[in-house]
Amino acid sequence: MNERRKVTKKRSVLLEYTILLCSILPLVFAASASVYSLSGGSFGPIGRGIVALYQRIVTIISLPIP
Repeated sequence: MNERRKVTKKRSVLLEYTILLCSILPLVFAASASVYSLSGGSFGPIGRGIVALYQRIVTIISLPIP
């Protein structure tokens, strides 16, 4: 009887992790789609902002300091 409880507890923890993972994955996919669009092969609205910020930082770093 004690072994059944252990197995049931392990299964319930596994089910909890599965439900948690399945509830978080759509959010991750939505965020990644806003950063980069695979269908168009271009950056999304957030991705363009990140690219512009990166370009500014690189430009500032690469400019010689007088």
